[in-house]
Amino acid sequence: MAGNISTDDRKMFLDRALKAADWFVNSQLGRDRAEWNADRGRFPYYYYMPDRQHVPGINWTQGRGLFVLSEAYKLTGKQQYRQAAELAVRYVAALQVMDPHYSQILGAIKEQTPQGSYAGALDGAQAASGLLMFEKAAGDADCLRRSRAFCDYLLRHFCSERGLPVSAEVYPQEKVNMPAAAGEYSCIGQCTAIPLWFLYQRTGERKYLPAVIWCADAVLPCQRSDGAFYCMPDIAAAEPPKPNHHTGRGEGDDRFILRNDDGIVVVILAAHMATGEPKYLDAAVAYADWIVNNEPHDRPLCGFPVQANNVLDIAKVAKKDYSGWVLDHLDKHLLSLQVPGSTDQRAEGGFRGEDEQDEGGIFGGTSLDYVTTRVTCYAAGTLFRLSGQGTGAGFSPFGLD
Repeated sequence: MAGNISTDDRKMFLDRALKAADWFVNSQLGRDRAEWNADRGRFPYYYYMPDRQHVPGINWTQGRGLFVLSEAYKLTGKQQYRQAAELAVRYVAALQVMDPHYSQILGAIKEQTPQGSYAGALDGAQAASGLLMFEKAAGDADCLRRSRAFCDYLLRHFCSERGLPVSAEVYPQEKVNMPAAAGEYSCIGQCTAIPLWFLYQRTGERKYLPAVIWCADAVLPCQRSDGAFYCMPDIAAAEPPKPNHHTGRGEGDDRFILRNDDGIVVVILAAHMATGEPKYLDAAVAYADWIVNNEPHDRPLCGFPVQANNVLDIAKVAKKDYSGWVLDHLDKHLLSLQVPGSTDQRAEGGFRGEDEQDEGGIFGGTSLDYVTTRVTCYAAGTLFRLSGQGTGAGFSPFGLD
């Protein structure tokens, strides 16, 4: 992978990845009257630079911040990264249902706030993966306990017809929501299995593997003959999605293509690594070939770093080299999005690009007026990979290797 990158460029990539980690440190919420502030430890969903306003993050935001901070701490040993990660872990702990009264949803991680009711499984899985990354970096035993509680919640409801749960609800009564029927699921929803793979890697407990393999098998029917992935297995009766950070770009059926796939390559490669079956690696290579032949698009802005991470990881497993494609597009589609030399520490080092509201976010302006956790995490993962020292942590089948 990226064998022709110079020593100076590798250092530059690492420095810029660490600047992204610094952004998570400096933008972390709840600094004023910290002991009174329930946002303490929370990362911003995104930050609007012109007016210095922010939207507070949710469970997956915490997970992705933990991916970057855990990798930065592992590589540098700097306490600023560990301390910010510890505060982030405490916020995840406040979101998690650990009261044994809730026997069905015990271990689920609430979506928005500790007072909330809804707990999306895919987003909670990213928070649980973040806990496992920090446990690997810092040896925090409580992170392992909590991530296991989440994974055991998933396994309690896993079934061979419908797969993993979609969400849970706490109020007004305890409830677990499963896919409506066999075959009715989203492709990216199968990324809910990622922490199960990491927990298997961490503990060697094989009970976590069947659900990972089931989810990989559910991803494969979403693949087109050219290697791209649709957002669902059957698009025939579906309305094309509006432009967002996953899909909705292009014309006709291409609007169903995943540009930001939220980690499906982790699931596919994990199944290959667990079973050795070639169908998974074949699907991954076909996906990588499609990416380098058809991408990147200008939108979504988060698309390129996701795709770069995909092809770099696939190359590592398949013993191929897609690094030239990544390097050819790196300046325009990744490096140019980083905020350099700003006096505003809540912007400095982060990566711009808001894709959910099409051209802007809730405060107005344009997409490039927003520094986002989404792009910052993906881009830092690309840079850690290209530095030769990191893996991309929670969005890599190798975890925090």
